Amino acid sequence: MGQSLIDTDKPKAVAPRKKRERITIMEIPPHEEWFRRARDQWGREVWFIRVQITGLRTRRFGPFPTKHKGLLFLDHMLSEVADAVCGAGNDLERYQFRPRRFGNRSGHYPIFEDELCSQ
Repeated sequence: MGQSLIDTDKPKAVAPRKKRERITIMEIPPHEEWFRRARDQWGREVWFIRVQITGLRTRRFGPFPTKHKGLLFLDHMLSEVADAVCGAGNDLERYQFRPRRFGNRSGHYPIFEDELCSQ
């Protein structure tokens, strides 16, 4: 018989599909105030991520080509912050009161004061 139009004997070389990096640490969906859109020197649209941390000034990171790339960076940054918070928890006993059993407080902590009771 004649040859078919579709050659099924040869395996086709298909490039493996690149896996999309996933966001894993973020617990809440992103808000619009986290993003700032701008134009770079060639007129392309780029994105900046605004980060507010208590006790620090608002910081702007970027530019990123897409919002998703910015969120991937933010997710990575949150992962590093989570590691730092866990590390700080290990040093907590250096800065707080020594733990005491409830029955053996010997007049210390917690003390509640009420202005009406002290008169």
